[in-house]
Amino acid sequence: MTRWHLGTCVIPAAPQNVARGRQWLEGKLAPLLGARHSACEDSVLLLSEALTNAVVHGGGGAVVIDAYVEGTVLRIEVIDGGGGGTLPHYVDDPCGEGGRGLPIMKMLARGWGYEVLYDGRLRVWFEVSFVRGTAAGPPPR
Repeated sequence: MTRWHLGTCVIPAAPQNVARGRQWLEGKLAPLLGARHSACEDSVLLLSEALTNAVVHGGGGAVVIDAYVEGTVLRIEVIDGGGGGTLPHYVDDPCGEGGRGLPIMKMLARGWGYEVLYDGRLRVWFEVSFVRGTAAGPPPR
């Protein structure tokens, strides 16, 4: 099955730019699925979590977002500066003031993970399954 690259977005690593990343992803997924499709909404929420972590902990001046579709699976990747070796760690503390991003990721995503790239940057990825009439072909142009 062919994987289609929906696009790349590079945003400055600053908290006010998380909204730009969400808008970009919704703009890519809405023509494919519809803005109100649960997979679109879940992907935008999960991107918000991953982007917030990248901006707060990732270091570096920019964050890169890539979006792909293969069949009935969306894959979103967020690459940050690497944060000096800080890796994502799962904390499930319902009373805590933070740390809910990865439990939400675990609940909504088909799968997720991370890799340290050869240059020290960190790639966090997640996949969201979707249902529609047929498997996805090329994205609409």
